[in-house]
Amino acid sequence: MEFAVAVAGIIGALVALVTLGVNVSQYRLQRTAVAAPGRKVESREALKILDEIDEDPVRAIAADHIFIQSDKSGVGYIVTQPIAVYLDMHTASCVPAKRAVLARSLADFVEEGLGTDLKGVSIATPREGNLLVGSSVAELLGSDFLMIRTGRAPRFGYPIEGTFLPGATAVIVDDLCMEGSFLATCVNHLRTYGLNVSDVFCLFERMDGDAREGLAEVGVELHSKYQIDDDELKQLKGVGRLRPAAPAGPLPSQAGGGPARPAGND
Repeated sequence: MEFAVAVAGIIGALVALVTLGVNVSQYRLQRTAVAAPGRKVESREALKILDEIDEDPVRAIAADHIFIQSDKSGVGYIVTQPIAVYLDMHTASCVPAKRAVLARSLADFVEEGLGTDLKGVSIATPREGNLLVGSSVAELLGSDFLMIRTGRAPRFGYPIEGTFLPGATAVIVDDLCMEGSFLATCVNHLRTYGLNVSDVFCLFERMDGDAREGLAEVGVELHSKYQIDDDELKQLKGVGRLRPAAPAGPLPSQAGGGPARPAGND
C-alpha cells in the first residue's frame, strides 16, 4: 500500500513538472516580440504579375494578400526553408466572403481530380494549415472533416481529431503546400490509424519548396491548382521593395506563399 502511494506521488510530481514546463514555454512564447509585418505589395501591381490565374476572384484575393520581406526568414514546421515572399491566405480566410471563394475553388478542384462521388471519403487538414478553408471544403463536398495534429496533442497524444473508420479514405487539402517533411508526417499520422491516403490537393504550391518530392517519397500525389513561379517571385519582391513600409498590417502566414500559374492536376 505504501509503495503504491509512493508511486502515485512520484507520478503526480512528474505530471506537475511537465505541466509547469508547458506553462513556462507558453509564457515565453507570449512574451516573445512579434516580428514586424513585411511590406505589403500594392494589389494593382500584384495583379499585373498574377495575370495567369484564370479565376478572377481567387486572383484578386491573392493579389491583396502578398507580403515581402527584405531578407529571407526561415519558415517550416519540421524543416525550415528561407523565403521572402508570403501569400497570406490565413488572413484572407478570416473574411467569410473570401473564405467562401477559396473553399469553392478548392472543392471544385478536388471534384475535378477525384469525381463527384466522394461517399465515405474524409477531408483532412493539418492543424497548422488553413483549417477555415479545409473545413469549408469538407462541408461543400458533403464529407466528414478531420484535423491532423503534428505537434504535442491532447487526449493522450491522439493526433487525429474527428470521426472515421479504419480502412476509409482521407484526402488532405490546404490552401498552400511547401514543406514535404511536414506533409509526409500528416500522411503517416493518418495511415497509422488505418486511413488510406494517396492524394493531397492545394490551391497554391511553392516551387521553391519540396512538397511534391516529399509526398512522392511516401507514395502520395500532390495536385496543385496553381504553382508558384520563381521568376514571378522575383518580380513581386522587386515591387515590394519599391513600396514604402506600411505602419501596421496583418502578419504574413507562416505557411508562406506567392504568385502562381495554372498547374492542372499535376
